[in-house]
Amino acid sequence: MNNIIIGTAGHIDHGKTTLVKHLTNVNTDTMKEEKERGMTIDLGFAPLITPDGQTFSIIDVPGHEKFIKNMVAGAKGIDFVLFLIACDDGIMPQTIEHKEILKLLGIQHGIVVLSKRDLVSSEKAEELKKEISSFFDDNFFKSFPIVEVSNKDKHSYKILYNKIIEETSKISKTISEKNKFFRLDIDKIYSPRGVGTIVSGTSEGTISKGDFLTLYPHKIQVKIKAIQTHGKSVDTIVSHQRCAFNISGVTAKEIERGNVLTNHPALLNSRLIDVLFTPLSNESIPKNNTKFRLNIGTGEYYGKIKYLQDSIDKNIFFQLIIDREIPVNFGDIGILRSLGNSTLLGGIRILNTLAVPTKKNNPLYLRRLDFLLNKDSIDISDYLNHKKTFITLTELNQELSHNYNLNSFNENILIIKESEILIHKDIFLSIKKEILKFVALFHERNSLKKGIPIATLKSKFFSSNTIKTFNEFLIFLSKDTFEIKDGIISLLDFKIKLSKEDKLIKDKILVLLKQTSFKGLNFDKIEANFRQKDRFRDIFFYLLSEEFIIEISNNRYILKGFYKEALKRLSTFFISNSQITLSEFRDILECNRETALVYLEYFDGVYITKKILIQNKGKSYFYINKGL
Repeated sequence: MNNIIIGTAGHIDHGKTTLVKHLTNVNTDTMKEEKERGMTIDLGFAPLITPDGQTFSIIDVPGHEKFIKNMVAGAKGIDFVLFLIACDDGIMPQTIEHKEILKLLGIQHGIVVLSKRDLVSSEKAEELKKEISSFFDDNFFKSFPIVEVSNKDKHSYKILYNKIIEETSKISKTISEKNKFFRLDIDKIYSPRGVGTIVSGTSEGTISKGDFLTLYPHKIQVKIKAIQTHGKSVDTIVSHQRCAFNISGVTAKEIERGNVLTNHPALLNSRLIDVLFTPLSNESIPKNNTKFRLNIGTGEYYGKIKYLQDSIDKNIFFQLIIDREIPVNFGDIGILRSLGNSTLLGGIRILNTLAVPTKKNNPLYLRRLDFLLNKDSIDISDYLNHKKTFITLTELNQELSHNYNLNSFNENILIIKESEILIHKDIFLSIKKEILKFVALFHERNSLKKGIPIATLKSKFFSSNTIKTFNEFLIFLSKDTFEIKDGIISLLDFKIKLSKEDKLIKDKILVLLKQTSFKGLNFDKIEANFRQKDRFRDIFFYLLSEEFIIEISNNRYILKGFYKEALKRLSTFFISNSQITLSEFRDILECNRETALVYLEYFDGVYITKKILIQNKGKSYFYINKGL
């Protein structure tokens, strides 16, 4: 028999805690306030020993409406429910609400327990059974047997115990532990003096003492120092066990209910998630921008609903904007309630933990969510074909909460192994074709420019990808097709070609600058010599980009030859001198003081020289060799 987590459900004061005590001899109301008020406020836990010596865990959840968030936290990981209805009260408000929550969480196995049987007549009990059969008349609960118990009849609890063993034996666990990551949604935190930090929850996957886990959303690495289950120390824990960990690396004050311990690389912190919403009824569908409470895992969060479509057809997709980071996986299930009066609205299933802001009725976005809705039958080749871009292996595993490796894909998927980047072959060819067209058109319209800044290319085609993965993908994309140099992408065979008219403009610019020697000219003075201003600018900036000319100071340009000559004369001077003054450099260049200063300031700016203040001589400086 597998490990089973059993949970209680039902209205306040219908006997859930008393039932657990009869079955396990453990009083799960451990808090002083709980004992004083006679009601369960937080979660209680107790072991149920089976005839073959196994230990099942029973989670006693609160029935009061004010503590519904604790009820949902307890329902996380439940396999089997003991649904209590008191014979003297019958079906009550929390009976109805708990039923809806269990249905939304997908809990399909259990027993209806009629408590306080001794308080009503046989006729009343039979009437209640008929009412209950009608109340549970749907696919989720119709198979639940009904068992009567009474505090005055201890044998009734023995009958219930035997029925629990019989019914739980029918539950089959099909999830393999092999390659399954570990996860613990924390529902209790302790810090006993001299012991350290203790956290507890219901296990998913296998983990051992001494292993390391990551605490989300804080992303703190912790080490498991000790493990207990129902008060007994163990070395290893497996799925569907109540357990407590003594951990190092974090204090109890840093942890809160709803935090997650895991070794799953695909778990993400997110404040924006795409979900499938399942309403209780058409009347419970919230409006766009409705504020909500979200109970998911063992945590409670707040936020706002954003509609992803106008028309509500078969599937209702919402984007949830969360008040703080939430640690979630694809497929996690939660409960949505209104913010004001905590009315139950419906259930959600997470489809996309990497959600991005999008316009309503975005066909590609909605198509992808439809695709994710059927994840269990996803063909990865089709999935990547629908993405229309590349993705890293880590991102794919995060999106689908899976553990793919580079050997998981067929020949339709191109893989950049060094970076673990994946893209569908057809999408790659399509993107390459679009970029070829885009770059070719740019060359046609900008014949004097080397190419397009790669930042422009990213903005147009890869805005959703990180700069790092984009750059790695671009290298792969450019093979045999594009040239990438100095942040510019161009076609491999592209060469700048000047027309006869262009050459005349070019030659005239160079002659004008040659005539000014080392002094150079301002842009406006050069431009004043040309009628075709636009074409002049194209040629001028082409000469600048190709380094025929250099901007020696703000808006002042010289021929590169004069710059090289000035640098050569300075270098020759430094062979026999350790420093040079402005006057000395002026004489070397045979120019005026202003022009000499422009050059020295430029050399200082590019770390060829370093300007040193001459002490006691006002603003006098000399320059030393730094980079020659």
